[in-house]
Amino acid sequence: MNSKETYASALKTATDRLAENLIDDARFDARCLLAKACGKSFNDLMFCLSDSIEDNVKELFDSFIQRRVNREPLQYILGEWDFFGLTFSVGEGVLIPRPETEFLAETAIRETPLNGVVFDVCSGSGCIGITVAKERRDVSVYLFEKYDSPFVYSAKNISRHGLTNVTLVRCDMTKGVPVGVKKPDVILSNPPYIESSVVPTLQAEVQREPVEALDGGDDGYIFYRHLSKDWFSRLKDGGIISMECGENMPKTVAEFFKTKGAAADIHTDMYGVERFVTVKK
Repeated sequence: MNSKETYASALKTATDRLAENLIDDARFDARCLLAKACGKSFNDLMFCLSDSIEDNVKELFDSFIQRRVNREPLQYILGEWDFFGLTFSVGEGVLIPRPETEFLAETAIRETPLNGVVFDVCSGSGCIGITVAKERRDVSVYLFEKYDSPFVYSAKNISRHGLTNVTLVRCDMTKGVPVGVKKPDVILSNPPYIESSVVPTLQAEVQREPVEALDGGDDGYIFYRHLSKDWFSRLKDGGIISMECGENMPKTVAEFFKTKGAAADIHTDMYGVERFVTVKK
């Protein structure tokens, strides 16, 4: 009789360990990591649970579980994550795509005119702008990113999705719009918006994400001030800028633009929280 550990027993042991360490969605995380370790899809894994787990798979799986116990984000261990039905490469040094942010991509896909120009400012992994470029092949998308790691991941994701209508621009957005770039019809941004004093109190996994993608300055609004002061003026007449904000921030962000005579609308996310500001020039 073969008494070797099965996939099912390894999965249960790992799930229990994650749960004991207060990891949310312990079974989901364990299933994802086991699928990664054995090179199977999440669904195909379910058809081999009664099989004996190979030693090399078990060793790799155990190392993944230890990393997760140490609060490394699941997405970093997997090396990729889905956004808008597309898969993006992610890892240490890049903000993890979140489903609520899909609102920005949806807005640009719907609102950008034929053969229009879209800016994704503070682009990170590039998931927002790349999604727009994938769904709207007629559109020219510019990704503006300052830091090395997200710049590398953006380039990798452009290549991964085989896109030729995306341009990656090294840019510190606080210095203004780079010279020589076309005027946009749409500007999208999910900038850092957490108050500096709050960043150290965030969930352990979130603190493993790059601080430069989280820290929005003393009051959280530094990047919105630059968007309203430097970037909004570059929009074509009739163009829009759509931004993600932290909770309780949209009304203040909207005021930055209303003082310029622009109309601003506030939108809720999938959880009913006011999360987005869209401004028309």
